[in-house]
Amino acid sequence: MSALLLLLCRFSSLRAAESLPPAPVSEQPLYDPWQDSLFASREFSTLVVSVRADHADLYGDGTGIISDLYQMRGLESERPIQLFVYDRNGNTLIAQKAGIRVSGTASRTALRKSFRIIARDDYDKAFPTFTYDLWGGRTTVDGSETSINEYSSFILHAVRLNADSTGIHNSIGYALAQKAGIIDSSPTVPAAFYLNGVYQGTYFLMPAKTDNALSELYNIEDKDQIELVSVFEEEKSGIQSHPEVLEKYLSFVTFVQNSDASDPEIAAEIERQLDVEQCLRYYAVNLLLANGDWSDNNLMVWRCQDNGLPYQDGRWRFFLFDLDWVGSSPDFIAVTFRNLVQTDDNYNLFRSLMENSEWRQRFKDIVREMEKNAFYMESIEGVFAKEEAKILDEIAYDFQSAAFSTYLQYSVFSDPVSEADYITLEDRGLMIEKFKSNLLKAPEMVNECLRVYLPEENPQAFK
Repeated sequence: MSALLLLLCRFSSLRAAESLPPAPVSEQPLYDPWQDSLFASREFSTLVVSVRADHADLYGDGTGIISDLYQMRGLESERPIQLFVYDRNGNTLIAQKAGIRVSGTASRTALRKSFRIIARDDYDKAFPTFTYDLWGGRTTVDGSETSINEYSSFILHAVRLNADSTGIHNSIGYALAQKAGIIDSSPTVPAAFYLNGVYQGTYFLMPAKTDNALSELYNIEDKDQIELVSVFEEEKSGIQSHPEVLEKYLSFVTFVQNSDASDPEIAAEIERQLDVEQCLRYYAVNLLLANGDWSDNNLMVWRCQDNGLPYQDGRWRFFLFDLDWVGSSPDFIAVTFRNLVQTDDNYNLFRSLMENSEWRQRFKDIVREMEKNAFYMESIEGVFAKEEAKILDEIAYDFQSAAFSTYLQYSVFSDPVSEADYITLEDRGLMIEKFKSNLLKAPEMVNECLRVYLPEENPQAFK
């Protein structure tokens, strides 16, 4: 009798366990149930990122960061995941618990969203950071060239129409910027992205743009000594995450715009607060990239407390990011250049800096150096060939996949996509040729702007 009762009790407990909802992903053993099926289903030419997450955390009413809460920011927008990154042959590179957020500002409304993946001790005590170098040999840029063996987060950047439509806009932009001497230009690596076993499309991986990322890249021991602000964040999102930092930066901008940079004492004070060389390089590379989304948008500045170390000197610096719209029409360069030399709009420093004859000449020299090192035909064509070879096979798969509709329909507010809206790989090829053509024309357009707005014989003509 007692054995029968024991059996009945055990059966009842099993039935009760079967009726309970599964434990959250964060509490389950680390395991990718889709790994074998993914690599049995197709061959890969890129890295593969597989994320395991609770459905409610992604799509649930009032809880889902993709369906309902994509405009949320900060820790309240972060959800626990299990992260797996594989090489093209299925070998595991990263396997750990982490967090996920939607990334971007205006692009948060996209159907195919970008994400930031975050490592924390709270998620995985054995792996509080990421320790596999996804980009192959990254080092610090402080002069020590120390290997970056740990990092706290990275971006899964979506490839989609009306943004990085070719899949190589960002990678071309960053690669050319690196050749041009922009030392903190982001490396990019393409990947196939799967969410709970479902293909999401072609993405690329790049380091995050955060204070943690800055401390890693510039070898800054205490990230709390870094002040970082996205200047136009409130105009785009309705909020400003760091209003106190913005106030300090705009106070500096006001000082520069209302001062005479040709005065040696004023110039010395500007140089005390601004890395002028880096600022001039920032302006030059954006012009040579024919960037269509930078002078009045995507402005991120930072500085670190003065510790007497490289890049830890209390001076403001610019962050090159979001190169989705590089290679815009060459005509845009002339419009942008004219605005830069004639107005103080959008917190522009360039007009005031060009009042200083040494900085004016240095800017011209920087443009010529960048053209010699990166922005010439063979260099541009070589970068295009290299970046296209990395991603073409995955893009071809994407264009034939069920996820392709999210590539086409940029926003959750967009009208449904019709057959007439579909594009082919041939169409993409034409987009790439136009992109390349615009970049090839950019140096001469910049040179013409130098002749018109900063002529040698009349250096005050820009006023």
